[in-house]
Amino acid sequence: MAALLEELIQAKAIITKFSTSLMNKVFLLLLTIFCLTSCSGSKKSTSPIDDAPSWHVSPKQNNATNLYGTGAGFSLEDATKSALTDAAARLMVSISSTSTLLREENKFDVNEESRQQIKQNIEKIDFTNFQVSRSEKIASNFFIEVEISRFPFISAQKENITFLEKKVADLEKSLNNTNPIQKRASLLKIVDLSKQIELSSLILKGVGENISLKEKLSRLANFENQLNLLNNKIEFYFEISSSKEITQLIGNALNKEQITITKTPHANSVTIEIKSTSRSNEIYGAHITKLHLDFKNILNGKTIASNSLEVTGSSVIGEKESYLSAVKSLEEKISKDGILKIIGIIN
Repeated sequence: MAALLEELIQAKAIITKFSTSLMNKVFLLLLTIFCLTSCSGSKKSTSPIDDAPSWHVSPKQNNATNLYGTGAGFSLEDATKSALTDAAARLMVSISSTSTLLREENKFDVNEESRQQIKQNIEKIDFTNFQVSRSEKIASNFFIEVEISRFPFISAQKENITFLEKKVADLEKSLNNTNPIQKRASLLKIVDLSKQIELSSLILKGVGENISLKEKLSRLANFENQLNLLNNKIEFYFEISSSKEITQLIGNALNKEQITITKTPHANSVTIEIKSTSRSNEIYGAHITKLHLDFKNILNGKTIASNSLEVTGSSVIGEKESYLSAVKSLEEKISKDGILKIIGIIN
């Protein structure tokens, strides 16, 4: 390093042949390069994973008595969530492959949407009675290992299946004594419950339990087929007394639910009446708009389902902007609760 500095000083002497301004600029440039080179050589970059404990780098594998997961985060809560996600991901590998193979062998529907649904549900697995078996803090990182006792976890999945199948059986009894829109609502609930049964069944299969997964998938496929056939028979007439923003929002949401909308009502169509009113006030310079909506589903002149709701929006810019903010709140509520619940078709 000293030798390099001496060479720079000699270089400076040679550069004096040039103008003072140019000499100073060149010397400063060379000195900057020297400093950067020296600094880069004296520091060594490290990453959090370099300092991870050995049990995190080479985690325990699931065994006959326990399931495991490891995770890291900047807080104990984040690290624990990461560890539980890891435990779910380990199950996902065998569950996803088992589901896909079985569906293909038995010609059940296999598509990206169903795979994504399984993935999303697995990420919501509730690992009851998990324990933090190891924890360590290194620098600003927390490292966690969670341990889930296999037998209570398996027992909880079996109890969940029994509970869900009872709900499905109760709903199935009512299918023949309801109008089309109520039957559709019941079938939607049944399909949702059947998918939860499928998930718990896949989990049990993934941990080595003997369970009739083919039977569960067959029942789900049967209910989905009934729903599709009913959807093809039912048509909805869309009658709206609202602004174009609400009309477009509701229409798009109904289209995503694959609801057939006819341009003119007929004897067997369900008329969806949607009415909206809004009122605005200015409070301390902010415009507040409350948007009230009433939904009615009418079949053969009778209201068979209905719902009312109110959303609020605000803006410091103007009344129109606060109204659009209220419409945005409605959009968020539809995304959260689902359009079928919003318009009253399902509870």
